[in-house]
Amino acid sequence: MSDSENKRAPIIEFFPSSEYYFSLGIAAFQKNDILKAKKYLNRAATLCKTEEEKIFALCQLAICHQHAGEFNESITILDTLIEESGDIFSEAYYFQANNYAFLENLEEALELVKMYLKEDPTGDFIEEATELKQTLEMELKGY
Repeated sequence: MSDSENKRAPIIEFFPSSEYYFSLGIAAFQKNDILKAKKYLNRAATLCKTEEEKIFALCQLAICHQHAGEFNESITILDTLIEESGDIFSEAYYFQANNYAFLENLEEALELVKMYLKEDPTGDFIEEATELKQTLEMELKGY
């Protein structure tokens, strides 16, 4: 055997985790590479160890679909999250309200944003939700 055959590169083991793919997905989203973001976030969701991690990854995936104008795909993901975890993940109602607003289903959007405001009156999106609610109410009144 020659010296070059004896010098092998070390093998580095790599065990991808949900955190790894989640960070790649967020980085891709921030670079506006929605296709890659969706791919990585979908993979992250499949590798999650806890239900909370999975909910968060799927919500981010739904937001990517929303930004890509794929509202029905986002709705499908969020419907599942609401059905399975609505009581612990109230933000899904707010994101879902946005989907329906984009699809011009203002009545459904208003009901969902009201649900968010009721479920989480001190939530992270309280200001945005309040503004969305006011806008929807004005639109429905014909202003």
